[in-house]
Amino acid sequence: MQTHNNLLGLPSVPLLHIALSAGLSALKTPSCHSTHISHISSISPTSSSSITTSVCPICSTELNDLARNVPYANHTKSHVESDLLLLPNGCVYGKQRLEEYRRKAGLDADVFKDLRNGEVFPVETAKKVYIS
Repeated sequence: MQTHNNLLGLPSVPLLHIALSAGLSALKTPSCHSTHISHISSISPTSSSSITTSVCPICSTELNDLARNVPYANHTKSHVESDLLLLPNGCVYGKQRLEEYRRKAGLDADVFKDLRNGEVFPVETAKKVYIS
């Protein structure tokens, strides 16, 4: 088999595994394979909920073994704002964006207005969000 693969220039592992590994490596972050995977893997493989309970393709029961040995993705630029605030309704926005929207809407300095649904909240109810 090795001589056949060498003659045709084929790798010793299936090409599908190589392609999947490249794609999975682009998605893999250090939070993958976390402690919540043990809960997911305890669900029976025949259960239809085992596919829907996973958070990402890396953590899914179907691709977990293949993704375990691929390197982490190299994300050098964050697309998340650095000054995030959590409003009481569960929406998260950058503080600068909320202040700019408040200024343009002509609101008082002691309130924030949700950009999506227009709800108004006191500034002290907004909580700082730290991404880990």
